[in-house]
Amino acid sequence: MKQKLLLSFLISACFAGSAIAQSDSTVRIFKSGMAIYVELGALPNNKTLRNQLSDLQVKPFTSFMGNLVLARRTESQRWFSEARIILMNSTNYTSDRDVRKAYLNGIGIGTDGGPKLVNNQRWNVTIPLGADFMLYRLNIKSNASVSAQQLLNNPSGYQAVKLYTGNINLHGGIGVDYKMDFLPKIHEKVYLSGKLTYHQPILGRRKWKGDNVTVDDLSRLKVNQLYVQLGLVFFPRPNMKKWGGMH
Repeated sequence: MKQKLLLSFLISACFAGSAIAQSDSTVRIFKSGMAIYVELGALPNNKTLRNQLSDLQVKPFTSFMGNLVLARRTESQRWFSEARIILMNSTNYTSDRDVRKAYLNGIGIGTDGGPKLVNNQRWNVTIPLGADFMLYRLNIKSNASVSAQQLLNNPSGYQAVKLYTGNINLHGGIGVDYKMDFLPKIHEKVYLSGKLTYHQPILGRRKWKGDNVTVDDLSRLKVNQLYVQLGLVFFPRPNMKKWGGMH
């Protein structure tokens, strides 16, 4: 029975967390839901890269990394998995004029999952392990206010510089779900979910690249640190029509 559950878990992770349920009227082995999380780096990061941008008279992006994560949760009594879409941001919010500014963002897909150490009426304690495939963009804008004539005379002088890098980030840690009876006519369960995970890139020194160039002297992007994740997981009732096509 344990081998069958593990095999089903791996299949659900590979196919974006698709729900696997029994077709008869007995108790479902697996249930699925949707989740939204905010994931924040626990410590400031990328000091070397930010200092290099400052030396180049570019106002650097902020030192804290943040992700918005949209996920599909699939779980059984002993296992869980999530298919993740990650929107990353660490940018400038000030309105400084005539200053070059660096904006950092990223997008990726990933998956995680693992065993449940505790599963009772109110709590799950999990061990999430997974990987994210990420693409990052460093966008340097002039942020200048110019006349139309200046722009027409020198359009290339005001174009944004766009650099890209990518990586595969492994992560692992511990997670806790608090089970709530929120809108019980709509939701079977709602979890207040939190995780503490460590992220580690595995592709080594990834250089920044533009459309036709590779930048040799700019420090690599560092995302290896502890991340705190907090969000909500919604499990709809099986008979809800708006979810019918997702089971």
